[in-house]
Amino acid sequence: MIQAQFQPNWESVRSHKRPRWFDDAKLGIFIHWGLYSVPAWAETKWELGGEPSDYEWFVHNSYAEWYMNTIGLKESAAWAYHKETFGEDFPYRRFAEKFTCEHWEPAEWASLFREAGARYVVLTTKHHDGFCLYPSAYTDYNSVRLGPGRDLTGELTAAVRAAGLRMGHYYSGLLDWTFDCQPITKHHLFRQEYNLSQELADYSRNQVIELIDRYRPSILWNDIGWPEKGAENLPEIFAHYYNSVPEGIVNDRWDGLWWEYRTPEYLFGERSDQFKWEMCRGLGLSFGYNQNEGADDIVSGRALVEMLCEYVSENGNLLINVGPKADGTIPREQIAVLRELGAWLKKHGEAIYATRPCEKCHSESLENGAKAYYTQGSAGRYAILSGLTPGEHTVSLPAWETCVTVCVNDELPVHTRIEGTA
Repeated sequence: MIQAQFQPNWESVRSHKRPRWFDDAKLGIFIHWGLYSVPAWAETKWELGGEPSDYEWFVHNSYAEWYMNTIGLKESAAWAYHKETFGEDFPYRRFAEKFTCEHWEPAEWASLFREAGARYVVLTTKHHDGFCLYPSAYTDYNSVRLGPGRDLTGELTAAVRAAGLRMGHYYSGLLDWTFDCQPITKHHLFRQEYNLSQELADYSRNQVIELIDRYRPSILWNDIGWPEKGAENLPEIFAHYYNSVPEGIVNDRWDGLWWEYRTPEYLFGERSDQFKWEMCRGLGLSFGYNQNEGADDIVSGRALVEMLCEYVSENGNLLINVGPKADGTIPREQIAVLRELGAWLKKHGEAIYATRPCEKCHSESLENGAKAYYTQGSAGRYAILSGLTPGEHTVSLPAWETCVTVCVNDELPVHTRIEGTA
């Protein structure tokens, strides 16, 4: 009998090495899709971290996937919308009747994500509303028993892997509003109010083990935190995961007990070249599809490219979210931006994929408002130049005491190799 490499204790778990593929990948696609995709409604006020107070954030929540919590706050615009559109007595659970996914083609999604230049995908298998996108043995509140009658997680996992990408799974470990649906108005309530039940702790543990055994996810992406009474189970969960998926990786949202990379979100969270991190954010202000977001609320292709360049130069990845509709289609505006990013990466990917930050300098501002982001790989060092007008330019890079000549065909950044630098 082969002995498991990792044992269910912290010393063994913490000996796991972050897999190189994650550092090399740079770009992932996040997917928020569930019952909240039916009302698909949120205000469009601010990015997370830019709100004036906790109360203002939760009452005017920009996240459509938080719809169940927001309509629980009777002073919210979301509750007014809910009453007018669905009726005061319409329960959130009934959205399962309208979560049909009738136009969903998982292979088309996977093809789009590959075209966008992503190297991995992370699907929300269960968000805070508790609805599972797979046939969980621990609840009938799932996409096989209700709604589309399909194992959405399994079908997408197979399609993504067939497209040559890695597949990760998001799970909401601390919040599950089928256990406690009292509305949240303060961030600290995550810890004080939602980590007390042994029942929730056991449920979260069982479902995460279930996801590992059923799908072998390349990323185990927990959200918010972990039930306090289940903390003692984490070494067992991680050891089982690493033994099942040796090149797997876990994020930092397990109450800080163990992490292999950190996950800032919009304006919230820490970034540093001293540790590996991944920015997660939507193409707009929401993760779940929000019908109130128009083309002007979606980041431009140029802005998305610049985000990726900035983050990669600082030791980060970008996990950019798509919010599909309830019928399984991705909005045209989101598709267009992803394709623009993918077209850019086909030309300039050598300065992104499998690179690392330059120790000497990550970026610098240049003349005429231009900017340079620096990376390095096996073939040398790269400068990614942003803010140049179309035409040929000879650009001085003060940090490297050299000049480079580039030809710009459009307003998107261009890359060049830096020769002869120490």
